[in-house]
Amino acid sequence: MTRGRHPDRALEKAEKIAIKRGLVHLYKRRPGLLADFSITTRELKTEVKIKRLRRIRTTPSGLEREAAEEIAGLRLFPASAEISRELWIYSPDYFWRFFRVTETGLVELGRDGSVLQHKAPPGTPASGSFVGTVVLRPVPAPGRADPAMTPQIPASTPVPASPSPPPGVAGTPSENDPSGNSPGDG
Repeated sequence: MTRGRHPDRALEKAEKIAIKRGLVHLYKRRPGLLADFSITTRELKTEVKIKRLRRIRTTPSGLEREAAEEIAGLRLFPASAEISRELWIYSPDYFWRFFRVTETGLVELGRDGSVLQHKAPPGTPASGSFVGTVVLRPVPAPGRADPAMTPQIPASTPVPASPSPPPGVAGTPSENDPSGNSPGDG
């Protein structure tokens, strides 16, 4: 159960962020409200719940514990490529973090709704545990394909070689390839 006064100031600030993403529908406050507002675009309907936390520097698993009630409420909305469920958390100083609620967990988003990819800094192991600063970069949100925001694979990331058939076997590129690709193109 939520305690305290109604987050009017936080809703005002959240609305300013949401307007940049689409048409905003504020819901009338009442007991049992699952979302505070929705954002509608041609491609996507987003149900949003906001929550104030004293410390917003938390892991997704820690947030799942702290905001279990809000996340459970958002999971009552159906999820699909056209419907997104988001939890927006904010600090007492109105610093914001945004998360998409999936069936299996939380995915961190940018202000524009694009997924943030967590990238380990150079020189740190890529095992998922890291020490230091996390570098975040945007990836297009569902229905918002932006070629300028296409994820890039770092040059230091090894790309596994795909098995290819030996020369002369069907499927091997040749100089007479109708696609116009030559064996040296890559």
